[in-house]
Amino acid sequence: MKNFGNALLWLLWVSSTVLGQKQHEQTPKYQISGKIAGLKKRKVFLKSYFHEKEIIDSVFSQDGSFRFQGKLAYPQTFTLYLSPMTDERKIVVQAGNMLVTAKAGDLEHAQIQGSSANDDMDIYQEQIKLGRKFAKGVSAVESDNTLTSTEKQRKIYAIFTEVESFYDSVTTEFVKSHPNSIVSSMVIKSRFMQANQEAKARESFEVLTDVVKKSFYGKTIQSYLFENEKVSVGKIAPEITIRDVNGNPFQLLSLQGKFVLIDFWASWCGPCRQENPNLVQMYQAFKEKDFEIIGVSIDDNIKSWTKAIETDSLLWTQVCDGNGMEGEVAKRYLISAIPTNFLLDKRGKIIAKNLRGEELKKALDHFIK
Repeated sequence: MKNFGNALLWLLWVSSTVLGQKQHEQTPKYQISGKIAGLKKRKVFLKSYFHEKEIIDSVFSQDGSFRFQGKLAYPQTFTLYLSPMTDERKIVVQAGNMLVTAKAGDLEHAQIQGSSANDDMDIYQEQIKLGRKFAKGVSAVESDNTLTSTEKQRKIYAIFTEVESFYDSVTTEFVKSHPNSIVSSMVIKSRFMQANQEAKARESFEVLTDVVKKSFYGKTIQSYLFENEKVSVGKIAPEITIRDVNGNPFQLLSLQGKFVLIDFWASWCGPCRQENPNLVQMYQAFKEKDFEIIGVSIDDNIKSWTKAIETDSLLWTQVCDGNGMEGEVAKRYLISAIPTNFLLDKRGKIIAKNLRGEELKKALDHFIK
């Protein structure tokens, strides 16, 4: 009987091992090969687009030829580049063989064959190029010495709003015209999985075919929409327990009885820094009316964070755990982009989200009598 039990255990182990190997072998494989004209005796690199420090592979090329191969559970965006990283091409990599034809010094315009996902992403990127031209207007405003700081802030906010609206429109229309493309779920994830965009994320998600909804990115969006209900307008804001800039413990619960703006920002975030003068004005105008601001930084460089606080004259409570987007508070509030903020009433209930510029002033005038 004992031998029978041991034999059964051995059989189960063998079966599970074989099954595990079979599943592992079934992970889709990709191969990226190509030729970069004008390249001799240099390294070609492949890295993750969303994880800047993650170099996936590199190969020394004698004559510009190269080949990368590996396994990929789902399509991902990689960056093909030469060092120093001034010559690069972003590629959506999927299972199968991909062929790259490029010129050294002009990888941006490399021709990619063998990835329908990359073809779709190229279409999307071409459509949003106009938005980048709009964004250049910010530099012109910043260098205009005839404008006051308040006038500059308003003009920059107007440009920012116009660009954001344009990107949203392009994304929505792309998804509608490509409901069966994995890229549609990728752009929904990158564009609409952020504060104040939940309705657009849900609307665009419903357009997708069942196959795309069940993909890795589709499931990610679905999970986000479910979790987002916990930080939607009308819900009690999740507790925040963290140390402030002076190393003292802070709890959001300690501010019950006050209107609170939870502002997620970072020293390296341009739009955040541009909005800070407005926050300073709002704080000065409403701080005597039971209003408080909590600045939650997603910096991972503490020195840069503390310097930005001083430079921008931020007088309200500032907290940071130094873990960037991976911080516990950022995860709890589903922060995927900044600036993002949440306005709470005196009971800690979320009454508005993602307010900036004049919108914030109007909201504070409305709620704080």
